[in-house]
Amino acid sequence: MHRRNWNRVFVTGGTGFVGLRVVLALLEAGAEVTMLVHPDQEDKLGALRQHVQVITGDVWNLPSLRGRSRGHGVVVHLVGSLRAEPARGLTYQQINLVSARNVISMAVSDGVPHFVLLSAAGKPPGVSAEYLRSKREAEDYLRGSGLRWTIVRAPLVFDRGQPGGTFFSALSWIGGLPVLRVLIGRRAPLPVDIVAGAIAYAALHPDLVRDRRLYAGDLRRLGRAHRSRSNRQERATRVSWTQDDDWADEDVPFGWLPETPPRRKE
Repeated sequence: MHRRNWNRVFVTGGTGFVGLRVVLALLEAGAEVTMLVHPDQEDKLGALRQHVQVITGDVWNLPSLRGRSRGHGVVVHLVGSLRAEPARGLTYQQINLVSARNVISMAVSDGVPHFVLLSAAGKPPGVSAEYLRSKREAEDYLRGSGLRWTIVRAPLVFDRGQPGGTFFSALSWIGGLPVLRVLIGRRAPLPVDIVAGAIAYAALHPDLVRDRRLYAGDLRRLGRAHRSRSNRQERATRVSWTQDDDWADEDVPFGWLPETPPRRKE
């Protein structure tokens, strides 16, 4: 099905651990990427700033989102965190649900037909059950929005080059074995480049993933499809970026968090 502006992708949470790799994967696939960036984060984009359109905004401030995604074919929402800081107003509901609800409302108002939401396959050990509950509530809100949706129920995501990468790579390989796939396949960790490539592929091929939840097995297949296509693409965009940047390894798994707690109406 032909989609106008099919390769124009609007990304939230693009400066986080997963988000940065998704943006790079989209650029490699030839997409035109617009990043919604918190004003405090714009200086951290570095060389990436030359390859994307940057719009400042706040996912917790709905008026600041009005009209931002107009003219795009898909919104990819990657804001979220495994950590909550209630003292700063950063509850799981605020981080994972309210941000998604505001961005979904923006997409509906702006006429964007497709929405990709990064969710979670399950509750990681040691994390409050409220984390997964807020993720599922965000999914429910998206499915009731009238948008075409794709929900990415990602397992634990890791970087092969970081400490522990070898261990998690072994777990990922074990989880991909046919004999164990049914038991632990959906929750076995995946390399961040595979997940990022899969999200990029899903964003640019909505007819393949329309109104579907994607699990680890789906992400493996789509990640490989993205890699194969990117390797064949003659005009792939190459971005100069080093992992040693201070902001690239911050401990915020799925996006950025506000510097100050949300203001309450008096």
